[in-house]
Parts: sequence; structure tokens; C-alpha cells
Amino acid sequence: MSGSTACPYEILGVSDLADEAEIKSAFEAKLASCNYLQAYELLIDAKKRRAFDRQKTDKKEKEYQLKIEQLEKECEKRKSPDEVKIENDEELEKMRNELGELGGAGHYWGDDAYRGWIGQRRCMKKDELKNVLKLLAAGEKKINLKFSVLHNLKVTEGEWAIQFKSPMEFSEGDGNYYLFFQNKERESKFKATAQEIGQLNGEEENRRELRSDKDFSEFFRIQGQCIKYKKATEYCTVRFNITFL
Repeated sequence: MSGSTACPYEILGVSDLADEAEIKSAFEAKLASCNYLQAYELLIDAKKRRAFDRQKTDKKEKEYQLKIEQLEKECEKRKSPDEVKIENDEELEKMRNELGELGGAGHYWGDDAYRGWIGQRRCMKKDELKNVLKLLAAGEKKINLKFSVLHNLKVTEGEWAIQFKSPMEFSEGDGNYYLFFQNKERESKFKATAQEIGQLNGEEENRRELRSDKDFSEFFRIQGQCIKYKKATEYCTVRFNITFL
């Protein structure tokens, strides 16, 4: 073995008394376990090679994505409270603009009639309420809601939940509107200006200033804060302008 000082017996793992069959067997065993041979067999097969390349690419992408996420977390940690507040305020303002007053952002005291397709807005249902809850999660303190006496609604979005109970007997009501808010992370106290609205003429009646408490929530076995509002007209729409405390 010109140019090599390695012992061939040690390379093959045989003794100096090994016969030809033992030497051949040892060589074949070494050859079969050789990484070079495995690499050659994988790369020479086009199908196996493509599969390996895809797997390798996927692994690199996952590692790259993980590094990005780690860097983003580090950047978040390094942000000052002022920077975080600015970002949150910008996101909140964007959501306010997207929803608008008629979508539930802020308070709304305008015409709330709905005269077919020419009215301002319909009563809110689950999709609209989900958007309002997202707004609350972003830090909004003032919202407005419009409900129909025909609906009982219960919606959860993230850490927030809302439940509206109709006053009507056919909806298992007792003559009062009930509005519940729950937040898993903090107290959900709020105050509200409640008004019954004429669906066709937009007239406002039975205005009441209300503050939430837990008494009604405990009565209905619902966690969170609640207001109770007595139905006093024949109008079938109610509006709440709400401020969280």
C-alpha cells in the first residue's frame, strides 16, 4: 500500500491469521456500511435524489423560519414601552377606521333606522360581534351595539365573550334585555346608554343610563359583567353605547 502507513489488518478489522474468505467478508462488510457507498447510491438514483433534496430544503426552511421567529421575539423584548404603545395605537386606529361607527367602533348617536336597503345598518349578528370583540382585544374602550328582539346571541373571540338575551317571551325572555361581557384576563365592568329604536322611523325612546354588575351574571350562571334593561315600547330594536371602565 504505497504512500499509506495505516495497517490493512486494522482497517479491515481482521487478524494476521485471517484467510482469504475472512478478508473478503470483512471487506464487503466495511464496504456495505461505508457512508460513501450510501451517498453514491442515493445520488445516482434521480428519484431518491429529488426526495432527499426536498427534505433538505424543507429542513433548511424550518430552521430559517425558527431563526426568524427567535429574532422577532428578541426584537419584541428590546422594544421600549413607548414603541409597543405606538404599534398598539396604530393597530387600534386601523381597526376603528375599518369598522367605523356603524360597525361598532366608538359611540353612535345618529339615525339608526333600517328602511329596507336605504337604511343605515342592520342589527348585529355573530360576525359583526366578532369584529367588535377583536376591537376590544386591541384596546378599544368605547363601542356601540344594535340588536333585534328576535335574536339571542352568544359570541366568543379570543379572551372576550359577549351574550345578548332577548326580552321576548318566545325567546324565553322575561321582559328585560340582558347584555353580558366577559374577559378571561381582566375585569369587564362597563357603563351603557340604552335606547329602544324604531326600526322604520329611527325614533329613540326609553333612554336609560346603566352600569354593569355581577348580580345578573350570577343569577344566569354566566361569568362576567351584565346590565339589565327593561323593554318599555313596541320597538323591536335596541342600541347600547358602551364605555368600559
